[in-house]
Amino acid sequence: MNSKQQIGILGIGAIGTVIAYQLLQNNLNELFYFSRTSRTHLKLISEDRRHELPVDIKTTISKPIHLDWLIICLKEHQYQNAKDWFPKLIQPHTRIAVIRNGLQLKRPLLAFTDDHHILECMIDAPTQLSNEGFYQNLNTPILTVPQSDLASAFELCFKHSKLTITQVEDFKTESWKKLCESATLGALLCLHNDTCHIFKSEKLQHDYRELMNESIQVAKADGALIDNRFTNQMLNKLMNYPDAKGSSMLTDMRNCKPIELGAKNGIISQLGKTYQINTPINDMIIRALS
Repeated sequence: MNSKQQIGILGIGAIGTVIAYQLLQNNLNELFYFSRTSRTHLKLISEDRRHELPVDIKTTISKPIHLDWLIICLKEHQYQNAKDWFPKLIQPHTRIAVIRNGLQLKRPLLAFTDDHHILECMIDAPTQLSNEGFYQNLNTPILTVPQSDLASAFELCFKHSKLTITQVEDFKTESWKKLCESATLGALLCLHNDTCHIFKSEKLQHDYRELMNESIQVAKADGALIDNRFTNQMLNKLMNYPDAKGSSMLTDMRNCKPIELGAKNGIISQLGKTYQINTPINDMIIRALS
């Protein structure tokens, strides 16, 4: 008889809610929820169905909790306020999955555990908050992770769910592609405080291309293998978005929340200096949106 896996989720926002719903499809998972904000239910719209999932969210803990897995669904700027959680939630045997935007996802956790216990994850799961307080998940979630035994073990947590995990050999390149795309789109939407209909303008298409190409130069210097066709591919993808599509950065800005500037344009600018590549557009964006 299989015993239950104890899985903690730290950060119960949009992505934390989506991950929790998928994990609950496997009855061998026992979930624990940790967040600064208390709620009695997780509200999610998935595949046009509404789900209200009862939860017991811990907003503080006084002693260590033994978990088989800790899944961290925090944004980069939330790590500073979460540092007191880590020593209590991470034990020597705890495996960790980090789901967030940006690069160097392991770095903030290396003070608490070994490198080989941490799985970096990129997620593709567009999710927006509806007027009724439900998170609406717009497509089947896909996690992209480095190919490893740890990744294969993590896949087993999602048995019976519709979430898919894609293991890749070159995680650095995939991370940079996602970063270049999200940093370019999010920054331009925030600068104009508007949605994707702005890219009907040839000037905005030009701005998108210039910012994307600048970011790709840094990515290549950092070892990412990005094809010369990538900018055109992303621009073609962009032109097929609905006019009303926004981005997570734009949503946060409009809700007067901190935006992921450091994890996106900030890291591109920082690594540009490391590799002596000028990043004037990213630098301007950081000044304008800080």
